[in-house]
Amino acid sequence: MGLANSFKLRNFLIGEEVIFSYPKFKRIMLTAYLALICMAVAFIYSIVDIANGVYYSWPAYVILFFMPLISIRFIQKKRYKAAKVILMISSNIGVFFAAINDPFETGVFLYFVPTAIGSMAMLEFDERWTGISLAGFTLFLFLLAYFGHFDKYIQPARPSEFYVQLSLVFNYFFSVTVSVLIIYFLTNLNRRAEKELSEKEELANLKNLELQKVNEELDRFVYSVSHDLRSPLSSILGLTDLARRTDDLKELDQLLIMIQGRVKAQDYFIRDIIDYSRNARTEVVHESVHLLSLVDEALEALRFNTNAQRITFIKQIEAGVYLISDKTRLAIILNNLIGNAIKYHDFSKENPEVEIGYSATTSSVYVRDNGTGIAPQHQQKIFNMFYRGAERSTGSGLGLFITKEAVTKLNGTIEVQSVAGEGSTFTVTFPPRV
Repeated sequence: MGLANSFKLRNFLIGEEVIFSYPKFKRIMLTAYLALICMAVAFIYSIVDIANGVYYSWPAYVILFFMPLISIRFIQKKRYKAAKVILMISSNIGVFFAAINDPFETGVFLYFVPTAIGSMAMLEFDERWTGISLAGFTLFLFLLAYFGHFDKYIQPARPSEFYVQLSLVFNYFFSVTVSVLIIYFLTNLNRRAEKELSEKEELANLKNLELQKVNEELDRFVYSVSHDLRSPLSSILGLTDLARRTDDLKELDQLLIMIQGRVKAQDYFIRDIIDYSRNARTEVVHESVHLLSLVDEALEALRFNTNAQRITFIKQIEAGVYLISDKTRLAIILNNLIGNAIKYHDFSKENPEVEIGYSATTSSVYVRDNGTGIAPQHQQKIFNMFYRGAERSTGSGLGLFITKEAVTKLNGTIEVQSVAGEGSTFTVTFPPRV
């Protein structure tokens, strides 16, 4: 309710279309609240004075009631600094007039405290000299009222002792309440600023860690890419030189097959680089993905890989399974995992096979093979950039690294269970919404 009322007052004062920073908005609203408090105090004291037959402070009440209205009007006209200055000057003059007329025992001097604090609280840091000047004006009026001996010139009839005691209670209550509210406002504003600063520091630290990771990966990336791009080209140059020197058609055909293999390796490597760049730079796009169709597309793309035709592919996925995820990244994950299962097959076994399945219970996709498996000492490193853990590995060393990065982008996890010589199972688990 309080928040709703705050927005209603905001809309009344400054309109819905105006957007401020949080501190500026709160200071404008503080000005409006203090203006309303001044008007309420003037109204209450007017009633109390009428009830007690006291009329000498009415000029002060007129100032404290009508000048805040002018201040609110200036806020509506978006002249915020002028509104604050008008409110504080009029408040000081009103308190000063009451102080030189009321008996000292009423404690009206206490109002100089919230007026001084309010001068600094309402104004922003770049308006600090205006705030200091207003606070100095408050101090000047206090000293003038206390030491000025205006009782020689102004001699209103002394009110009753009941009125003096009642005024002391009221003055103490209102001045302390307003002072506490202003200090609470400053404390809350400072807490908000500290919280925002802390969040920004945490974000900056996180970005620094990410940047450090990117820089380290970039260093390794540039070094390895330059080597892996040059290596096939050097091989091709050597093979073409041999091809130019031979007249044996059988040997020439063999050399062409070797050249073709190096070109394919180069093509796979370039595709890995493209996948890495695409995953790192593009935003995640959530869409409905038919999982079985995506698996079929991956198998179709990989069916011409070496010896892929000799492997039995088993799909344990129901036709009605749809995932809400990024189709491009899911394709990268499936292509890399199925491609690795084909590459590290074991044809010494009677039935080399690769199983691709989906578990609705855990919201996970798995790729299981009965290939060569992964030795325990390599299982924690296979997701590192450019890591090649097997002697027969001819890939770029980017495949599983890119796979894990893609899974991370989707807020998922990837795990491997493998026994050397028996096979491997890679399981990708997605968040519940997927």
